[in-house]
Amino acid sequence: MRRATLLLVVLVACAAASAAAARPLAGWTTHRASTAGFTIAAPATWIDVTRLTPQVLARMKKNPALAGYLAAAQRTHAIKMILADAGPLTISNRYATTCNVAQVPTIGDLRLARDATVAELKATGLVRGPIRTSSVRLPAGPAMELRYQEQVSSTSPTVLLEQFLFVRNGTATALSYATLPKLASSQLPVFLRSARSFRFTA
Repeated sequence: MRRATLLLVVLVACAAASAAAARPLAGWTTHRASTAGFTIAAPATWIDVTRLTPQVLARMKKNPALAGYLAAAQRTHAIKMILADAGPLTISNRYATTCNVAQVPTIGDLRLARDATVAELKATGLVRGPIRTSSVRLPAGPAMELRYQEQVSSTSPTVLLEQFLFVRNGTATALSYATLPKLASSQLPVFLRSARSFRFTA
């Protein structure tokens, strides 16, 4: 009897956890990339600039800072989705906090993907300061977290990047979040919450 009761408690707890995971985050929107096989949630003010719906085009016209992200998505097939904040924070800072999801074939495990990514970042000459890495476990699976700052040119701002790398079925998936360093305290929790919402669907 005690064993049956314990089993029932475990089943109820698992069901509650599954229901909680399935509920959308309040004030957030879940975005789906069916062909790439994933979903990810972000604040409602973030728009998918890779989907040229009339609503997205209208918001891009109001905020020209978003146009560059559309061009970046169109230049490479590796980027499967770019989400950009089209809210007041972008207008006041003249910079759009973003998340892009990229996928490339890979050979090896997660640690090898981390090492290759760090080597590529250092080779660009754009990184400012150290690249901090750590192993994390997210609902979508084990991942490598990378945090660093980079500056693309002398006239562009220094940007804080937070990346989460997954390796699954021979494919490396990178969630790359970018914001201004002065916004780190407010945006890093948002990045983690979004990364925790990420799910593989295929």
